[in-house]
Amino acid sequence: MKKLISLAVFVAILGIVSTSAIKAQEMLTDIPVETQVDETTTRATNKYFDLTLSEGLQSPLDKSILYTLTIVPHIDSSKTQIIWDSSSTIKITPKHNEFVSVLQDQEYTYKANVKPSASGTYNINVSVIAWQYDTNYTNTVSNPVTLGKSLVSLPLTTEYMILVVIELLVIAGVFGLAIWGGIELSKKYIKKAKVWLTPPS
Repeated sequence: MKKLISLAVFVAILGIVSTSAIKAQEMLTDIPVETQVDETTTRATNKYFDLTLSEGLQSPLDKSILYTLTIVPHIDSSKTQIIWDSSSTIKITPKHNEFVSVLQDQEYTYKANVKPSASGTYNINVSVIAWQYDTNYTNTVSNPVTLGKSLVSLPLTTEYMILVVIELLVIAGVFGLAIWGGIELSKKYIKKAKVWLTPPS
């Protein structure tokens, strides 16, 4: 009898330990693991979504930066919300719907324009939430950006410098065409003025 009771207690304890271990493992997989892939890219993974956020090209004209979010869901979700967030000095304009539909293990790409109004170091944050009938599942990824006094993302990239050179060439070309057009028009009107001012013979 004592052996049966001891065996029952042992089985009960084993069951409790196993259940606790499974729950602990599930809790650990819920916690996002964020890694810095390179200077411009951050990845965050958990059991619901793998998220990759990348800083793209910056426009020399309005200093806006194109960001790309890549989502690989591990669940199907017909109502997935994408929320971009940062400092109040950063204006973010998503180039996609707030709610999207995603399928498990497919890859989805979404973009947003990030326009700064003050220098400093900021985090660009994106949360992805799968709304379900009984609960919701989420993951968040953050990417730091450092802006100099002229609101240029640091460190300067070769691509940005090329865009600046192209912008200067375009401005110089437009200015040159305007001067040439002004000279040609003035020649035309000077000829007309000479004819008009010449007294009849």
